[in-house]
Amino acid sequence: MAGSGRSGGAATPASLRRSGALPEPVSFLRTSWSADPFALGSYSFLAPSPLGVRARKLLAAPVAGRLHFAGEATSSGAPATTHGALESGRRAAKEIARGGRAGRHVAVVGAGFAGLGCARALADAGFEVTVLEARDRVGGRIWTERIAGVPAEMGASWIHGSKGNVMTRVLRRSGGSGTAFDYGSVAGRDARAMAELALHRRKLGDVEEPDTTPVSAVFPEQPSAALRYAAAVHYTQEYAADPDRLAVTAEREGRDLRGPDLLLPDGYARLTDHVRGELPVRDGTVVTAVRHRSDGVTLALRDGGEVTADHAVITVPIGVLKAERISFDPPLPREKQQAVEALGSGLLDKLWLEFPYVFWDPDADVIEWFDRDAPGRWSWWVNGRKAFGRPVLLGFNGGRAARDLALVSDDRIVGSAMNALRRMHR
Repeated sequence: MAGSGRSGGAATPASLRRSGALPEPVSFLRTSWSADPFALGSYSFLAPSPLGVRARKLLAAPVAGRLHFAGEATSSGAPATTHGALESGRRAAKEIARGGRAGRHVAVVGAGFAGLGCARALADAGFEVTVLEARDRVGGRIWTERIAGVPAEMGASWIHGSKGNVMTRVLRRSGGSGTAFDYGSVAGRDARAMAELALHRRKLGDVEEPDTTPVSAVFPEQPSAALRYAAAVHYTQEYAADPDRLAVTAEREGRDLRGPDLLLPDGYARLTDHVRGELPVRDGTVVTAVRHRSDGVTLALRDGGEVTADHAVITVPIGVLKAERISFDPPLPREKQQAVEALGSGLLDKLWLEFPYVFWDPDADVIEWFDRDAPGRWSWWVNGRKAFGRPVLLGFNGGRAARDLALVSDDRIVGSAMNALRRMHR
């Protein structure tokens, strides 16, 4: 869900500066990914489970050589990232191409990076590919809008670990540019709170069963407000899940990232367009059921139609799988169902605010806020003045803080953010 609006009648910048008041936003954009029926969350996280990191491999495993799975949740090397999604789609394409099964028609469900990457690779290899996308746009959780004349990413914002990254190669080939982001350039951080978190994080290495233990197990039973704020910044803003829902193993999965993270001043949609190329996509097409047999697959559509193919690749988000929005006949193997249960659907929502002028620290990449009344709410902001050269702030809420605000009105979400900004700058 996105909202946008404009406000009028604000005082002049000079009078506002003299009064110490903050200007009202000129426009805004917001997300509510938990309310999106085709996402039901932002990205996956590793919840406490006996499966541990095996959950992702089990989710990625093909079924009977006809049914394949891709998406960031299936990536063991780069979960919860765009490059993990793209790599997973290309991995599924290789499974089909090397599988030796008869048939050259593949139905791909979802047109995010996983689906587009898979479909592009198969089409280039001479397969007939049908891409089915439920939304009326391509990109999935890549969604670029505009605010103040610059791209506003409603989904993924960064290329994480740009050195040796397949997404960096896509960026270069698309003709786009990237801007290095400095997470250490922070204004407003509460150093004592971060030090308190560090004391508890040292205990994580001593946890005997990291797969089944939540991060919060090393915290006091009644954590201080400072610890809750610091944990929100360190964990919830990163994993889109609160520490009591996040397995200790979550910090240990995936390969090491190298090189700086990049923001994309030309927009992420440029990259999805490049990966797609001229590939046709049937948008507005909702898959509700998949029947898979030894001789092929049949996909039932919400409008009553069907698509038959030799293979199907399912790239929908983990939230959609967990909600069983797509039924499978026969049901998925028990191990795969357990993998779906073991992975969480995290939530990280955004609010873009455009202002008539900059009233915050113009030099920091990140602005943090410790709200002692609601630790973790509006705790992390990106400075759009430094990133894009415009008077824009991008605020994040994750986990429970995001769910608490997910369905409130646009007026209330903007009002909540402005209350935080006023308290930050009084």
